[in-house]
Amino acid sequence: MPIPAPAPARSLLLGVPGQGRRWPGVVRAGVAACLPALAGVALGHSAVAATATVGAFAVVYGEGRAYRVRWRVVSIAAAVMVLLAGVGAAVGALVHDATAAGGSPLWGMALVLAMTVVVAVCAFVVDGLRLGAPGAFLPLLTVEISSALPALGVSVSEVTSWAAAGAASALLVSMSGLLARPRTPERAAVATAVAAVDAALADSPAPNARRDAVRSLHAAWQCLHDAALVGRDHPLTRTLRAAHLRCAAVVDGHDANHASDEDDLRPQVPLPRPSIRYRLARAAHLRGRSWTIVARLLVACPAAGLLALGLGVARPDWAVITAAMILHQGPDRVLGTYRGLHRFFGTVLGLALFAALATLDLSPAALVLVVALLMAETEAFLVRNYGLAMVFITPLALVLGGLGTHVDLVAVTRDRLLETVLGVAVALLVLWTVLPGSYRRILRDADVQVAGTIGRLGDAREPAAVAELCRDLEFDLHSSTTAAITAAHTDPAWTRDRWPEHHHLHELGYRILARHFGPRL
Repeated sequence: MPIPAPAPARSLLLGVPGQGRRWPGVVRAGVAACLPALAGVALGHSAVAATATVGAFAVVYGEGRAYRVRWRVVSIAAAVMVLLAGVGAAVGALVHDATAAGGSPLWGMALVLAMTVVVAVCAFVVDGLRLGAPGAFLPLLTVEISSALPALGVSVSEVTSWAAAGAASALLVSMSGLLARPRTPERAAVATAVAAVDAALADSPAPNARRDAVRSLHAAWQCLHDAALVGRDHPLTRTLRAAHLRCAAVVDGHDANHASDEDDLRPQVPLPRPSIRYRLARAAHLRGRSWTIVARLLVACPAAGLLALGLGVARPDWAVITAAMILHQGPDRVLGTYRGLHRFFGTVLGLALFAALATLDLSPAALVLVVALLMAETEAFLVRNYGLAMVFITPLALVLGGLGTHVDLVAVTRDRLLETVLGVAVALLVLWTVLPGSYRRILRDADVQVAGTIGRLGDAREPAAVAELCRDLEFDLHSSTTAAITAAHTDPAWTRDRWPEHHHLHELGYRILARHFGPRL
């Protein structure tokens, strides 16, 4: 029975998949960072105003979401960014004061441990809620950038205040189209799904075209659920239903034994996400994937930071964030290895870009514009190709961490390269050696959760309870598919033996869903 294999290395390393209209989100990211910072410069606050960018990171989390829920998501992300900016600055001030007074370089471990706790908590929540990219990356980057600012004379209160200004800007910019074009997010999501289906059904589709189409359809349905359009006779719902049927006609009932995330596309409307409480409770299972991610982060981040300090690097934060960003998105060894390559080569090119920027004598206003441009480019590539995103993330972090001050370019380049090598090496070592059999446990646990939800659904009688359990079951089926793909990438022989049982359970789950929540599309 065929099982999924990773996409070709060339596609994973060099591919930049299209995701519909990206430019509005790119513009929003740049504007959200630019507005408060330029206002600060105009009011005489100099380059420190660029610190608002860490609060403006929140704008990224609203992309692809209906305005009906976007304000809430961005507000939560903004509050997290402001809180973590304060945490990063406070820990950075503590470390700076201690080392400036002649304290041990091991004071840097305080920052390492703070970053470890932040990324572990954020990664658990992001993975448990299945929020996807950028995940825990921007919160950890906020801590990393903010921790460098006290050494430049920026107080904790200043960092927090500017982050709050950026956060407010992120909320205003993200909601700026509400009055003029209130259905733009839904239209964009549906258009992206339709284009992805067209690409998947072309005569010569790309290797990952079907997978991208299925994911785009699910994302579009969730956007319409968030907008409360599903179940209404709305043009967007009709358009998406037609695209869904065209794709399902090819996927459903064909290649029925092929294990992939295409298994999760059936000729029924996908259900809305379960409650946050349910998703976090599922993540809390010690045998699940979220705890595997956390365990690896708790090993890799302190190890990378300690090694960096042992080799004489003044600030170990880049080694920590390098290790964390390779591990935080999931336990898949193959994809994690590719992320490591992306991180290294993207950082090298990013350092070259930073070196070019360092030769310029930028005014505060010009510095803000450069930061806004780097922020926009980060948003353009962060989800599509992590290596390309790193080309812009690296100078963004270095420019914000230095606020335009002149630096020893040789020392900065040397330390960043050394920390990148250390972080990548530690992350890959942990990925392949810590909990090496976790993929088996994760798949077994995911299938157990599916079976348990099927059992509860069979016992339920109240319509409200049945509807809630159907949502839970569909979520568990998606989680089971993800676990199966990770296992197949890691250990094809074991997964092939396990697959008939998993596949039978999957088919049973979707037959039950079809019976309970209505007729086909």
